[in-house]
Amino acid sequence: MSVRHIMSRTITVTVLAISMLVPGVTAAADLNQAKAAGWVGEKVDGYLGMVKPGAPNEVKELVAAINGKRKAEYEKIAKKNGVPAADVARLTAAKVIGSAASGTYVQNAKGQWVKAP
Repeated sequence: MSVRHIMSRTITVTVLAISMLVPGVTAAADLNQAKAAGWVGEKVDGYLGMVKPGAPNEVKELVAAINGKRKAEYEKIAKKNGVPAADVARLTAAKVIGSAASGTYVQNAKGQWVKAP
């Protein structure tokens, strides 16, 4: 695999990670509120997860909608680059978790929910 190909994939994943932090103005505000309330966190598999059981239905619906969009985008990028979608998702997760707002929940390598520093 050429350096150019690797850089292209890295840039694509970086742009994807940034865009997933802001899925839409209204959705972003709702997602940020859900994260701040501790209902939702970023998982190591590239998707959002429910941190606390019993979250309001609106939060669950928001998570499902965003995860659906993420899955479609991961598959699109994976197909374009000839790699598994799970690899794209994990690379994106690493970037999103690494830039998570302090105090929001993220999964660690063991799959445990921890607060971002």
